[in-house]
Amino acid sequence: MYRLVASDMDETFLAHDHSIPQANIEAIRRMRELGVLFVPASGRSYASVVESLSSVPADLLDGTYVISYNGGTINRMGDPRPLESHSLPFETVRDLFGRGKTFGVGVHIYQCDGTVWAANLPEDDKRYLDGHMAYQEFDGVSVDFLRDVPLAKILFARHDLAFLHQMAEQIGAVPGTSFTFSSGRYLEYLPEGVDKGHGLCALARILGVDVAETIAVGDSLNDLPMLEAAGLGVAVSNATDGIDGLAGYAARSSCDDGILAEVVEKFIEPQAC
Repeated sequence: MYRLVASDMDETFLAHDHSIPQANIEAIRRMRELGVLFVPASGRSYASVVESLSSVPADLLDGTYVISYNGGTINRMGDPRPLESHSLPFETVRDLFGRGKTFGVGVHIYQCDGTVWAANLPEDDKRYLDGHMAYQEFDGVSVDFLRDVPLAKILFARHDLAFLHQMAEQIGAVPGTSFTFSSGRYLEYLPEGVDKGHGLCALARILGVDVAETIAVGDSLNDLPMLEAAGLGVAVSNATDGIDGLAGYAARSSCDDGILAEVVEKFIEPQAC
């Protein structure tokens, strides 16, 4: 019996225009009626996820949780104080920043408090971010101004996934980190051992839920650990990177259709009979 549905946000729960399909809101409503918890799971910060959920009625999110920073942070909805949080040492971020600069790509650096710093952003990345995630630009020369603040992750931006794969290979292993790819345009470096699968399992332990009783929904490589950890992994029809072939179920619905409606109809409703 499924008790929790964790869903990626961008290109999964959110439509391509960053809106929330009404079908997803109604699916959350039905899940609550059936005692199934909806949990957003994103590479973005807690604050950014909450902002993206502003059109969901508050009563439908009461008592839920947020997995953010690709599993690096877990919060109760409405409480900015994390239940679990992981960070990267400043020296590691500075090292990665220095290596990344040589490739001429955009860079985002995320503070644990949700502040995002960006430099050298390609125009398509600016358009992608504008209106759905706040960020502050810096000169792209040095990150020393971040020496004394906790840092959640650093990512490199270029709308060329093959290039980013080559970049990761050339950067090589960086002690204390793991990396992943997201949204077809980002190479992300996280604290070692952190991924959405880790976040889902950690939240399941907190709630006393068997991870086999969870469903995870996603579209990209950074979602794969979560899809593999869950009792059932679901890929939206607009999934990239071959995720649909690795998930337990490849959905007919895209992010624009309201993927959660299909999840509820196919997997949640039948268990209520």
